Amino acid sequence: MIKFKSAKVERWVTLFVVALVGGIITKLPYLKDTYYSTLEQATGSTKAQLGMLLTMYGLMNFVCYFPGGMLADKVSPKKLIIISCFGTGIVGLWYSTLPGYSSLLLIHCLFGITTVFTFWASMVKITNNLGDENEQGKLFGFLEGGRGLVGTLVALGSVYVFAKFASDIKGLSGAIVFYSVMLMIAGVLVILFVHDPKLETDDSGESSSVSWKDFKTVIKIPRVWLCGLIVACNYGAVMLFGYLTPYFTEIYSMSSSATALLGVFRSYALMLIGSLIGGLMADKMKSVIRFMQYGFIGMTVFSFLYLLIPVNRSMLWVVVGNFILHGLFLLAVKALYFAPIDEIHISKKLAGTASGIISIVGYSPEIYGYTAAGTILDKNPGITGYNILFILTGILSIVGLILVIILRRNNNKYTLSLKK
Repeated sequence: MIKFKSAKVERWVTLFVVALVGGIITKLPYLKDTYYSTLEQATGSTKAQLGMLLTMYGLMNFVCYFPGGMLADKVSPKKLIIISCFGTGIVGLWYSTLPGYSSLLLIHCLFGITTVFTFWASMVKITNNLGDENEQGKLFGFLEGGRGLVGTLVALGSVYVFAKFASDIKGLSGAIVFYSVMLMIAGVLVILFVHDPKLETDDSGESSSVSWKDFKTVIKIPRVWLCGLIVACNYGAVMLFGYLTPYFTEIYSMSSSATALLGVFRSYALMLIGSLIGGLMADKMKSVIRFMQYGFIGMTVFSFLYLLIPVNRSMLWVVVGNFILHGLFLLAVKALYFAPIDEIHISKKLAGTASGIISIVGYSPEIYGYTAAGTILDKNPGITGYNILFILTGILSIVGLILVIILRRNNNKYTLSLKK
């Protein structure tokens, strides 16, 4: 393990390596984002079957978030991330053989274990422990922005590998191997550069271990559950935001190439810019919760503005401008899902458990959100369906704002009680 003379350098190297792993590790379960048609052809699966693979992965994630959080507080997060890198890489090599459908279902269940149970809360725990309460916005903003940047570069690398093969099916296998090898290389970097969080000490100076009583204490804290509900509101709005790509094509007749470019900009550039701005602004305000309040106000305003912009080709760039501003507010809040853990007075030794609760509540819209949105668009063709989605996005933003206000007041009361 390599040690640095400068604690500051060590901290940023650790954050970079963790972001590197975070940017690569979900590429394999979400392979359809880049290679949908090829994956369908190579595996002989129907669209419904490919959807079931992600459903299995999503359900496994839902089951793993909370126990994974507790695990990260009881076991070395560094070791868990190493297991995640090599475990996901090995399962990925199996995936590259493009086995039968039953095996694919099992593979996606295993991905749920290696990308969530052993990884997700460990990533949050290490990031949380890299700084104090006043630095959480910056740390998580850079983590999320870094994950987006790494994800972009690695996805481009896989496309390069894919294009080198004579057939699409061999190219897909090559791309999967590329992701798997990259993850294992990232695992080596974790071994070399990442350090476990220092254990907290009790009043006697002895290191304080985590007990079941501590877990129960976190579960009973309303502020943690409020954070989860706030995340659910933002995450649901982010999911609906993804439907703006077909909106531009169908309603404003934007060309397919321009829409694809806008989709890439939404997924990567906006994510990077929004994450960095959100993190830095939250620290400048000295309160992640306060920044989230402004974030949800912006989300509300720009959600409803879509309904007021006239639907004609000449207004396309006005809609695109609204899209960019809306995305910045959405993704700035998204970057800070776990940044309030210190601010709501959760001990660093229990950051994993807190992140598990926040995740299981916050990411629950993934189970039903896409199906609901698709059904709305199918039953309400044209502008009507999209307007319903914009209204829902605005409602989620308003509910999120109310929850943030409740959290802020609750947290202020608790902070005052600690000072008495």
